[in-house]
Amino acid sequence: MAYSQEISRERRGAFVFLVDQSRSMNKPFGMDERGRQVSRATVVADALNRTLDELVNRCMRDEGVRDYFDIGVIGYGRTNRPEFCWRHGLAGRGLVPISEVAENAETVEQEITVTVRGQPVVERIGISRWIEPVAVDSTPMNGAISLARATLGAWILRNPTSFPPVVINISDGMANDVDTEQELLATARSLMRLKMTDGNVLLINCHIAGGGEAPLLFPSSATQLPNDSYARLLFEMSSELSPRHHAAICEIFERDPDATSTVRGMAFNADAVALVKLLDIGTRPAVVFSPVATELEATSTTGGQDR
Repeated sequence: MAYSQEISRERRGAFVFLVDQSRSMNKPFGMDERGRQVSRATVVADALNRTLDELVNRCMRDEGVRDYFDIGVIGYGRTNRPEFCWRHGLAGRGLVPISEVAENAETVEQEITVTVRGQPVVERIGISRWIEPVAVDSTPMNGAISLARATLGAWILRNPTSFPPVVINISDGMANDVDTEQELLATARSLMRLKMTDGNVLLINCHIAGGGEAPLLFPSSATQLPNDSYARLLFEMSSELSPRHHAAICEIFERDPDATSTVRGMAFNADAVALVKLLDIGTRPAVVFSPVATELEATSTTGGQDR
């Protein structure tokens, strides 16, 4: 059965995040807890940093962070060429083992408001950060998808029997490095055709806008789409998700699994809440490494060896 391979240090997984850094990402995208406007770029960076931190935590064991995953973050829009946007000790790197991601976290203090005995109290906590908000130039999305394809093509040669990589693309608009929508669709399909023994690469697209229309998350058919050509394009350039994702989506959104035969990895007109949900579900292959799974790891089909 496709998409059934367990993730281990011998058969690690991979996540590649594509992040729109175009000028339009400066637009407001809601309010923070103090009532201040925050930009799309800030919300996306914060959500992605939390996702990376969660992935690190899922891979934490007594002896440290185990390399269950390779991680990459490609930004597009800071310049006219997409590039991996790691900072500090990871600058210039592409896919990075999760242990190195953990080692190179920048810890910053952030104020949060908590309720103590019915009264709001401001506390300062340390948070991990890898990605900064950026909103500068154009939207070379086609180039970003092409870079992800080239990177994962090489990764697959080294890891042919692993759970297929997941690519999550977050953008607020259409690519401007193509002449037609069909060109972008062809590039996306080329990425999704990368094949391993356990299935093809999965591409998840998240269009953020936060307008008046309700977000659409993980549609099961094109009939659920709004009358919008870009929504239809995203549907076509998004993968049908794996059984692991399908089960999580049906549980979280209370959908009937029997009546929901497939789901596409996409969100349209997503707000901040929908973005967080998409990132959570998109990284669900990592859920097998929750603390309760530790005992199962040591007694699985790898002959009982510690992974």
